[in-house]
Amino acid sequence: MESFVCFLQIVIAAVVILLHHHHQRCDAITNTSNQTYCPPSSCGKIRNIKHPFRLKNDPATCGDPRYELSCENNLTMLSLFSGDYYVKSINYKIYTIRLVDSGIQESNCSTIPRYFLTTSNFTSSYNYNYHGDAYEVGSPPWVGHVIYLNCSNPVKNDPMYVNTSPCIKWHSKGHVYAIPGDIKTGSLNVGCRVMVVATSSDSSFYNNYVSNTPQHFSYAEIHGILSNGFDLTWVRRACEDFCDTDLQDCQFNRKIGRLECQLYYCRTPLGLFVNCGK
Repeated sequence: MESFVCFLQIVIAAVVILLHHHHQRCDAITNTSNQTYCPPSSCGKIRNIKHPFRLKNDPATCGDPRYELSCENNLTMLSLFSGDYYVKSINYKIYTIRLVDSGIQESNCSTIPRYFLTTSNFTSSYNYNYHGDAYEVGSPPWVGHVIYLNCSNPVKNDPMYVNTSPCIKWHSKGHVYAIPGDIKTGSLNVGCRVMVVATSSDSSFYNNYVSNTPQHFSYAEIHGILSNGFDLTWVRRACEDFCDTDLQDCQFNRKIGRLECQLYYCRTPLGLFVNCGK
């Protein structure tokens, strides 16, 4: 009997060693709740790319295809509405990703955004309804606009129109101006046309639109703010992991820094359901 027990102990030890060796070789591990966990990826300055994000060459079971990033010339890139954006940072604590239009070069003020992007492209809410786009704008609006215009004549006595010269020299004849904020109805000067609308998470750009006393910017300040990028949230995807898919409402509570389900139950990493907020 003792020899048989020893034999079983040897077999069990061998199985444990084999399983440990197998897990070390795996790129992805799936737990009993059918959720796959993968080691973080990296590209350039973005060193911790993890669920729900993935790089194109990551194993197929890693991350969510809706949140796929690419690594190009050691830069992490995101394709969004047919445009390419640099990923400046990813904040997993508050579920935001910071992007910069790939047309903007931080050290070159003559560069302008390539892509026309406004808040109307996104759902503007932190509430989750289990439908909609992969990304959205936070609430209250954290994204403001910078509007570039080409005007046939110089604009005088209007502080909202910021002259971009000598930085920007447009190919056609005219004068290029930048408006930090939105154009109110009837405020577009005669002979001016919109070239492109850029986005920024600087709240002062949004405040310029709603304020009766707008802040004045130099073009160097505007370009610097655009170089810092804008934030989008993937809170919808985070809610999929945190709450039961049958729930109707989920939100990120910024005061306490965590997701909350409204009057429903939350799912733990082990697949158990508990009362939310406890």
